[in-house]
Amino acid sequence: MRKQNKIKTILWAGMFTLAGLAASPAALAHCDSLDGPVITEARSALEKKDVTALLKWVPAGREGDVRAAFSRAQQNRGGDKATREAADQQLFATLVRIHRESEGAPFTGVQPAGHIPAIVTMADSALKTDNVEAVVARVTAHVEQEIRARFASAQRSKQHAGDSVTRGREYVNDYIHYVHFVEEASNLGEAAAPGHHD
Repeated sequence: MRKQNKIKTILWAGMFTLAGLAASPAALAHCDSLDGPVITEARSALEKKDVTALLKWVPAGREGDVRAAFSRAQQNRGGDKATREAADQQLFATLVRIHRESEGAPFTGVQPAGHIPAIVTMADSALKTDNVEAVVARVTAHVEQEIRARFASAQRSKQHAGDSVTRGREYVNDYIHYVHFVEEASNLGEAAAPGHHD
């Protein structure tokens, strides 16, 4: 029973951290980047001359826009290198923009390669290898470290909370950061998973 509780705690904490990472600008740019999964798949689709694999990245109601951009890119692939690259870039921008809109995120352009956070690369790799252990270990260690650090700060400031109003406020600040972090980690699993596509 104790081991099951520990595993549950680790998984909840991991989900909380990943959600936080996913909400960070760097992680959100993951799908925007030239080396991210959306554009990587777009390059492959262009080589295969088949748009089908790209449609999963966009809502059903926007498939027509992606199909049209893909068709334009295919038509220009026989031209010179500059024309082909411009058409590819237009497809990438259209695909990423529509994908980002479906997530409720702004489109800030296609981002350069090399800026994907390590944990996101690890998460992608886990899906490729069918093994999430390294991701769980890293995220769990990070969340545990955050909880312990916030707890230690609150515990330290609690000892002097009654010394003055200023010290009391320091404790309240540390208390809020500690308890809210734990509460959000605990509540994360109860939140509905975001729906992307219909």
